[in-house]
Amino acid sequence: MTRHSTNDYGAPAPRTNKMHRPALMANHALHFISSLIVLGISAYFISAFTHNTHLRYWVGLSAADILLYTPALFLPTMKSYKGYLAPIALVFSYLWLVAFVFSSQDYNYNEGQLYNSPRGANKPGLKYTLEAFAFLAFFTNVIGFFLEARLWDVQRFKGGNTFDADKYHTAPATGNAPATV
Repeated sequence: MTRHSTNDYGAPAPRTNKMHRPALMANHALHFISSLIVLGISAYFISAFTHNTHLRYWVGLSAADILLYTPALFLPTMKSYKGYLAPIALVFSYLWLVAFVFSSQDYNYNEGQLYNSPRGANKPGLKYTLEAFAFLAFFTNVIGFFLEARLWDVQRFKGGNTFDADKYHTAPATGNAPATV
């Protein structure tokens, strides 16, 4: 007889979809690529033009994110991985939201993008690309958070954590057992 893991109420525990881990890995890859693009554009702006704090923020955030997501690209392939990056993904999603807001303020306010971040850089295509990939990094981080949280939720019910009533049931010993009245 095959036993399935159950939750606290005796109902079958949720099972993960076969495409969950590949979807998580693809999401991490897309997030990693968008972080690389933001890092490349903002590093180019810092090296070629005068810079401000928004450029430093984008470089710092994308560099930290790349360091985090380099091993995270391959974690979903391991069966022992249970979605432990969910809290970090939630924190980074807020940081990427701030990065997107900074880029929106710099590049979409009164059409004065020539004078914002970096000053004097007449490269509207690169500026809008940075803004687009900052949003993509935010969006993929939010999706990654939900995928990681679902993986953690499903994985916490798997394994030998179920209560087996037959294991703890005490049956009377046969043979010379004293009779009770």
